[in-house]
Amino acid sequence: MKNYAKLPLFLLLLLFAGVNLSAQVGLGLRGGLNFANWSLNDVAKEEFAFDAKSANSLLLGALVEIRLSNNLAIQPEVNYIQKGTKIDETILGAAVKGRYTINYLEVPLLLKVGTGFGIGRFDVLLGPSFGYGLNGKYKITASIGGVEDTTEEDLDFEKDEISRTDLGAQVGGSLGFNLGSSARLFVDGRYLLGFTNLDKHEHGAGEEPSVKNRGIALTAGLIFGF
Repeated sequence: MKNYAKLPLFLLLLLFAGVNLSAQVGLGLRGGLNFANWSLNDVAKEEFAFDAKSANSLLLGALVEIRLSNNLAIQPEVNYIQKGTKIDETILGAAVKGRYTINYLEVPLLLKVGTGFGIGRFDVLLGPSFGYGLNGKYKITASIGGVEDTTEEDLDFEKDEISRTDLGAQVGGSLGFNLGSSARLFVDGRYLLGFTNLDKHEHGAGEEPSVKNRGIALTAGLIFGF
């Protein structure tokens, strides 16, 4: 766990050590939605008895754009992002609705490749990300015959055997428009691909359940150059 926690800092130090002093640097803020979901293999679907569905979640972040040329930039970020899934099933005659939410502090390190045109520019985004779970909760409501029963609890990463760390990758695109000599408005869309199996339960022989984060993040923001 301690080694994982040092990874974003190591990558940022390595990045800044190699940046040319003539590079253009911009600071930015972004916010929007992450349409979060879980990817479940067949074993996980059978064990959990539900199929994961997309849930609208919050994303807020800050970024540093280090533009090495008109066509190439590196963009480290620090984001607060919610991930998880939604449940909407009928199980044994009961209507079951619920939601799992995990709040992460996430550090993507993105390569931006693109070009400028007139007052704007377009960049392709690609790079790894490291997430650390801050906290989370789940809420499940079962309704049958007009009678409802709701369970709502905070997640305990150790007790519930859920991975607190989440390694992944992000790929997408960003469209920006200059607002003047030192500011740019942008919108971006990304596909978020988690590599970490969140299910840390110990199981017997056979195929293990696999639960991985997925998401489509749509955000808008501003970058200020200096």
